[in-house]
Amino acid sequence: MKKIYFLFSLIVLQLAVSEQTHAQKEGNIWCFGDGAGLDFNSGSPVFFPGVVMNQWEGVSSIANANGQLLFYSDGITVWNRNHQVMPNGSGLTGGVSSTQSALFVKQPGANPNYYLFAAPEELTNNPLNYSVIDTTLQGGLGDVTIKNIALYPLCDERVSACMHSNGVDVWIISTTHCGDTIVAFLLTSAGISGVPVVSYNGVSHLQGGNNQIGYLKTSPSGNHLAIAYYDALGPYELYDFDVATGAASNELTLDSSAYANAYGVEFSPDGTRLYGASHGAGYLVFQFDLTAGSPAAIKNSATLVATASHGYAAELQLAPDGKIYLSQWTSNVLGRFDNPNGLGLASSYDDNAFVLPSGTTNGGLPNLRGGIFFQSAPIAIFTAPNHICPGTCTNFNNLSINGTSFLWTFAGASPSTSVDVNPQNICYNTPGTYPVSLIAMNSNGSDTITLNNYITVYPYPAPQGIAQNGDTLFANPGAVTYQWYYEGNLIPGATDYFYVALGSGSFNVVATDANGCEVEAVIFDVIAGIESLGNSHSPIIYPNPVTDQFIIQNLKVKRGTAVEISIFNVLGEVVPAIHLPSGLSHQSSVIDVSNLIKGMYWLEINSGEKILRSKFIKQ
Repeated sequence: MKKIYFLFSLIVLQLAVSEQTHAQKEGNIWCFGDGAGLDFNSGSPVFFPGVVMNQWEGVSSIANANGQLLFYSDGITVWNRNHQVMPNGSGLTGGVSSTQSALFVKQPGANPNYYLFAAPEELTNNPLNYSVIDTTLQGGLGDVTIKNIALYPLCDERVSACMHSNGVDVWIISTTHCGDTIVAFLLTSAGISGVPVVSYNGVSHLQGGNNQIGYLKTSPSGNHLAIAYYDALGPYELYDFDVATGAASNELTLDSSAYANAYGVEFSPDGTRLYGASHGAGYLVFQFDLTAGSPAAIKNSATLVATASHGYAAELQLAPDGKIYLSQWTSNVLGRFDNPNGLGLASSYDDNAFVLPSGTTNGGLPNLRGGIFFQSAPIAIFTAPNHICPGTCTNFNNLSINGTSFLWTFAGASPSTSVDVNPQNICYNTPGTYPVSLIAMNSNGSDTITLNNYITVYPYPAPQGIAQNGDTLFANPGAVTYQWYYEGNLIPGATDYFYVALGSGSFNVVATDANGCEVEAVIFDVIAGIESLGNSHSPIIYPNPVTDQFIIQNLKVKRGTAVEISIFNVLGEVVPAIHLPSGLSHQSSVIDVSNLIKGMYWLEINSGEKILRSKFIKQ
């Protein structure tokens, strides 16, 4: 039963911006496929020669802050910038046919180390492992100093990464092949945490199934995750991701026979579009509009934006030039979305965007940390149930794009501020209209939205009271609905403004007004079967209505009996009781009610042998 009850600090920002700037060119050299390479340092891609790797699927490569290649890997072997195998750089536990076999991530802080995460190929029973590369060794070419350390058992062929909300640390994210589990590990200057944040409720699958195959990506800001599943209906999965806690939530399944053998996923630079590549029903790429609104609207926004003609539509990867590239298996041609922020066909797909003079693309483009190139400024958006009753609370749903931290202001509410992603139990006690403000922030800036008069708190519902006449209890009329309760338990069918008591005890009524607001009144110690004043054999009360005092005559009680006279207001509250001491004449009594405010009252006479009640009006 409902009742009415009437920033980041400057230092952290600087760190985040510093980290963002440092990462601008880390993804400028791409080594992938069979002898394929691209160099983006001029602003547009040119062929990068010398790559000796021959990999069927997952790869990763990383450059320094100046865009100079450091090393690349297929998850099995690590090559330095001279295309030589590092002395301790072979025998890693990725796989030739592992979707995201390798991922390089620089360790946060002032140290020379890079972590190489290796996702296992299905059916190998290898865990998700990591190795550590010290870039100061081998004359600056680097070498593996820590190798094949198990991070989590029974993981799929997926590993991705995004920045923590502090702009410094990094989340390492994978999925498991024992069910519907997403695991996120925090990489800090102290190393990798061995205790993951575990999230559930995704697609359930077993070891050896095709659902172990397919890419996992984060949006540039890290506020979303997307997963491709290589099965008959795909599907693609979309999650909210909390970059402060590492928790994934609000899973949305995007399934269709058109998405059969879903494999690649990628987000647009501004985080408003999700792209998915599949090759079971054709070599197809679909776009989903993440600003469409409801989950159903996002699902229904699916638009076919590309059909590849040179090979299986495989991996999608955002590049330093702000465009998304598509690998086409066993082809020397890369497709490209020239305007990936554009809606639908405005994304401008070019199926012949780059022709490799040598080498082939195969299934994988370099696996890179989400947001490694750039991150768009955030866009603040929110919604909430915004018409509420006084004394009640509401919950806010944050729909912001690219935000990593948030500051809310709720005028007239308790609490009045929050830094939660989705604030819950924001309570308003006083009728009126109130503004709500949200500041969404990331390392590239902030966006503020203020909705004036957004919250409407309805007026207080009319007060309720319970009066008794004989066995009948009366609530104040005028409400839309009523519900009576006896001793706290709902009375089925008791939905009128009056109720005939069938037994003695406590009763309460909940009345609901036209706005849906509820108010409750209680009456205690009801005695069913009581006798009412007013018949020819009962005491008489007059005048009624009364101005200052009334007279009760013909009490007819034994001399020497102490008679208690009580007065109740319509809320069932006792006003100061009046006692007639024993030894007085009880035939007639004058009761002074001049101090009572105007309204309806109930008079109760209790002689110890009987209780009599009657209503009177104070003018």
